Amino acid sequence: MQQMQVACETCGAELVANAAYCERCGARTRRARRLVRIAIRVELLFFLLVVGIVIGFTWIYSVQR
Repeated sequence: MQQMQVACETCGAELVANAAYCERCGARTRRARRLVRIAIRVELLFFLLVVGIVIGFTWIYSVQR
């Protein structure tokens, strides 16, 4: 299990529990960076799924003509 980040890596200020950004300097916390990486992966998977469906329907349509 990961430990909660208690101080900003940039300026050293104390962080509020579960903070996404430092209140002093505005830097992202490790938690925020991790959540952004997860969100990007989910969006990429969704995009690839939509592209796959469009290609599949296009292929089916062209075969049935």
